[in-house]
Amino acid sequence: MPTADLDLASVLQSVLSMPRPERSYLAERLLVSLEDDDEMPPQWREEMDARVQRRERGETRSYSHEEVMAELDSAIA
Repeated sequence: MPTADLDLASVLQSVLSMPRPERSYLAERLLVSLEDDDEMPPQWREEMDARVQRRERGETRSYSHEEVMAELDSAIA
């Protein structure tokens, strides 16, 4: 779809209605797309690419803020 056909408000509304893992994935991909390949050391790029591939294959999962905080609370209790 050409960029000119995209309505940013509609895209944002759609993305914000997605579950947290999908929003997290999209945010990560957008941040990666903003990186200048020439500014990043090759080993960092390789690691980021490997992490994205693991995420796409379902080998890793996202954790909500609430899950992380509950785990931390449990660990320090």
